[in-house]
Amino acid sequence: MAEEIKLRPKVVLRRKQEPVEFTFDGLLKVICTWNEGGVSSDLDLCMFYRTKDGQDGGVFSSGFRQRKDDLGHLDKFPYMEHKGDMRTDHSNPDAKEQVNVSNLNEIDTAYVCVLAYDAAIDGESIGFNGCNGRVELMTDSGDYLEVPIDTPNEGVVYHVCSIKNAGGKNSVFNVGDVLSLGEAYDKIPGFKLLVE
Repeated sequence: MAEEIKLRPKVVLRRKQEPVEFTFDGLLKVICTWNEGGVSSDLDLCMFYRTKDGQDGGVFSSGFRQRKDDLGHLDKFPYMEHKGDMRTDHSNPDAKEQVNVSNLNEIDTAYVCVLAYDAAIDGESIGFNGCNGRVELMTDSGDYLEVPIDTPNEGVVYHVCSIKNAGGKNSVFNVGDVLSLGEAYDKIPGFKLLVE
């Protein structure tokens, strides 16, 4: 008889709490999903980082600066690649963007953020709680972590969670901060790549 196989449970980080460790051998998927009808702005997944030697950067849609390199690369530094800002199923109200990560060895901290693009361009703020959104971290080792996007606080940048790489161990923690562009510029390493 075959050995019994069990799935690892999904871990939902609803509150700011202790970090949750995860493992991956070659692929970490960071997926942001939201309902387009629940929010008055296009949302964009961005992943900024600070390296262990203090360099800042990020991967995000190439539409911001019209540079294909902004999507990043899986086979060379930063070992992160944004899959692009494209909808594949217009009949489904849920929108999705994804960043794949193949290696975090050189990264100290990665900052997973959602930018309300239209609101930022128009100088407005939005509440993120109506979008029914979430960020999922899925690893090739079977870990499945979810962080809800559910605050009524208004702003244009939602710092959803951070990923910390310490001593070869990776962990994620819920941050849940809503920021203005200026606050994001001051608080999130690499965010300055998006502003003039």
